[in-house]
Amino acid sequence: MRPQNYLLALLSLTILANSHPVIAAPLNSSGICVKENSPELPSLPLLPRLPRLPVITQDNSGLRYQALELAATGKFDLALKVAQTIPNEADRFSVLNAIADNLAAAGKVSEALKFVQSIENKSDRVEILSNISNNLAASGKVNQALQVATAIEDSSQKVWTMRSIATKLAEVGRVSQSLQIAKTITANYEKCSTLSSIAIKLAEVGQESQAVQIAQTMEDEYWQNSTLSDISLKLVEVKKIPQALRIAQSIDDEYKKASTLHDIAVNFAAAKEFSQALQIAKTITNNNQKASAFVKIAAQYRKAGQVSEALPILAQALDLVQQNEDDYEKPSLLREIADEYRRVGQKEQALEILSQVDALEDK
Repeated sequence: MRPQNYLLALLSLTILANSHPVIAAPLNSSGICVKENSPELPSLPLLPRLPRLPVITQDNSGLRYQALELAATGKFDLALKVAQTIPNEADRFSVLNAIADNLAAAGKVSEALKFVQSIENKSDRVEILSNISNNLAASGKVNQALQVATAIEDSSQKVWTMRSIATKLAEVGRVSQSLQIAKTITANYEKCSTLSSIAIKLAEVGQESQAVQIAQTMEDEYWQNSTLSDISLKLVEVKKIPQALRIAQSIDDEYKKASTLHDIAVNFAAAKEFSQALQIAKTITNNNQKASAFVKIAAQYRKAGQVSEALPILAQALDLVQQNEDDYEKPSLLREIADEYRRVGQKEQALEILSQVDALEDK
């Protein structure tokens, strides 16, 4: 294979990196997520951009090949000019992204940045820099990844990229570095979000004690409770039930605790583990959350063909809801119970409950 063709082949590959986790004790994460009286929410949701899949058309293949060939021979200015004439947006992005990504992968980060900053379309610039940064982080080149991330023009995408790098580092055991990155983020809301992502990722890879340790350093009660809840639910997914329940019970906010136990109970019911589902549901102290859990457990009994088991649980749910005289959730819960009675063939009971809903809404 000619060297030029070899380089062209390289430009069409996606960078992959295999990392092996070596978990170390995290740095003290206190002070990263502090309590704020009126936290300022970001103007845009911190969500990743969806990756673009190249759709190479016959009409664009010549321009695509020409641009890649020019890049392979180091003629990046000409490659950029040719690439930006590709009419199809997905094809154009694919070529620009491949050239910049492979420059960075070869250690030519400054050249990659210069190339990307010359791209006309801002959205393309932002997305390509985010891709490069994530790929560098995945290959262990953290400092270079951060260098690229700081060049991202869109503030929300920059924060998402930084958070993604921090989460990747936590996943492979480089917790201290991930926390250092969280500290570099300016806005407290976004710091809290990043710290939460790190903790949840640690739970996902089996490091729940470190995950809880990080969550407990959060001074903001909302983020601490929310993160502990997410950690608990992650542990349910991997069948670490005693740990999940212990963490759920440690949540200070009673409603969030009840909500987490509700989700755990529903998870067990969906897996047809009814005894455990009921046992957990009975520990819920919030009547509405307990009633909702009972209804969903009853529904799973019905789906399993065990209607006789579903009926007494539905009755318990109804009794709990009836105890709440003035509650804005009462009508919706009653409708849910009525619908389940209808599904098990108890139509008269369903209609009677719906009449109560009508009376409540007429007040």
